[in-house]
Amino acid sequence: MLSVIQGRDGGAAKSDRRLSYAWVVTLVAALGMFTTGNFQYIFGVFFRPLIDTFGWSRAAISGSVSLRNIVTAALSPLAGSLSDRLGARRFILAGAILIGLSYLLISQVSELWELYLFLGLITGLGISMFVVPSVATVTRWFGGKSAVANGIVFSGFSLAQVVLPPVATVVILNQGWSTCFLGFAALAWLGGIVVWYFIRVPAEPALKTVLSGSEVDTATVSKSILEENHWTLAEALRTPALLNLLACYVVVAICYQVITIHIVAAAMDAGISATAAAIVLTIAGITNTSGRLAISTVTARLGNKKVLNYCLAAQGALLFLLAGAHSISAFYLIAAAYGLFYGGVPPMMPTIAGEYFGTKSIGGIFGMMTMAYTIGGAIGPLAAGYIFDITGRYYLAFVAVAVAMTLAFFLSLTLKPPQRRKLT
Repeated sequence: MLSVIQGRDGGAAKSDRRLSYAWVVTLVAALGMFTTGNFQYIFGVFFRPLIDTFGWSRAAISGSVSLRNIVTAALSPLAGSLSDRLGARRFILAGAILIGLSYLLISQVSELWELYLFLGLITGLGISMFVVPSVATVTRWFGGKSAVANGIVFSGFSLAQVVLPPVATVVILNQGWSTCFLGFAALAWLGGIVVWYFIRVPAEPALKTVLSGSEVDTATVSKSILEENHWTLAEALRTPALLNLLACYVVVAICYQVITIHIVAAAMDAGISATAAAIVLTIAGITNTSGRLAISTVTARLGNKKVLNYCLAAQGALLFLLAGAHSISAFYLIAAAYGLFYGGVPPMMPTIAGEYFGTKSIGGIFGMMTMAYTIGGAIGPLAAGYIFDITGRYYLAFVAVAVAMTLAFFLSLTLKPPQRRKLT
């Protein structure tokens, strides 16, 4: 059966394969997340090498990460809205170029302000231009039933967490952290070019996708898509539903960014070797990948909201356990479970947005979600770094994020779809 893809990004593609081009878009977007959107999952292994090289404090280095998140937060809604109107491909290519350039420049830093400029500003700009249009494009293909597709896309992030930290650790130990950043620059450029070449948007805001040679049963498609009840970003922002989702995503980001940036250092502070501590991130990455794929597949039976509630509840409980962890086995077990349940959350966010608000303005809406996530990411690592510098340990930081996640769970219980109305 033929599948025709045509949109503002230009061109038309026809395929007589049974696999819809929507899945091609999904797979290349996942590749892009692995090669280009991987910063938040790899930077933890550079923490101690930068401290050892320059003598900077943990709070100072965390501040550069926070600045990167602030920049991404500020620019993601704009990047998403502009890509809705101007097309995703040009933003994706520009974002990949900037991310690779930032890694290249970071490899040559000698002053703290340079780290803030290259990592905070340039990487933040590149991430906003690459990630938001990529996820929004995939969501346009599948609408409110995009949990599995988005699970595949976000698994690119978590696969990076599995593969790249141990690779980076080996390279750092043998060649130095500067050489490692050069390698990540080349990887970002290569992956970005591949995504730019293959990715396309559907001709309509939501497309009935060809799957295994037959069309999706329209009875399973979101009512908002069938009626083309697509909310604008301004309308969505006036609904309690989107504000609820944004608040939950802020907390999710605070907690997970604290984990990814500080857990390796926390494990090493407990007397665990650098190589063994890096495996903590790898284990979380493995289960993160599994969670994004496995948990996404159960949403058809349980529903997007219920799955989100379960994932938040489990993360809160695990963070309380992390506050008391001292042995390598405890770090490994908690990281494995936390990665699993965290993995189910990111695919749910654009999926619920597509279900509730349609997909015509999904770039701007997901841009707001990315802003919420990166605001949380800016708050979490910096606050945890300061808490450590003051107390000399991570205990209070981990307790604080556990309480925050518990509150997010109770907030998610109140989530309801907005009252849909026809646009005039």
